[in-house]
Amino acid sequence: MKSIKYLLIGVLLAFMVDSFTSCKKNESNPVEPDPSKPPETEVINDLEDDALKTIAAFKSGSVDEVKKIISESANAIYGSDLESAKPKFVPFSEALKNKKLIAYSEMYAEYEIIVDGNSYLVAFSKQNEAGDWKLIRF
Repeated sequence: MKSIKYLLIGVLLAFMVDSFTSCKKNESNPVEPDPSKPPETEVINDLEDDALKTIAAFKSGSVDEVKKIISESANAIYGSDLESAKPKFVPFSEALKNKKLIAYSEMYAEYEIIVDGNSYLVAFSKQNEAGDWKLIRF
């Protein structure tokens, strides 16, 4: 009988400790992140800086500038077609301005862009020890 009393007292004490020490959600203390913004991290800031360079490169209309911001593997895949794709550079740069971050990690990030009402994924990857993000899929 004593063990049941101790058990009940223990459960009651545990409940009280939990209720006093746990965070409560209210307007002054929201415990959920704001879903409209990705968390501000160094990774995101670096990625955004290099995404702005990507927008500027495509906006310039220069194949040489675009080759600077794409990865070596992307250059091997897209390099020969970049000259014929020049008319699409500026619309692509405009679409990148309204990109939506879908997923990211320390080494990889994916954005969704909308072009002519169609949704496309654009991927960046960290390419060197300096931490430069390069466009790998577009």
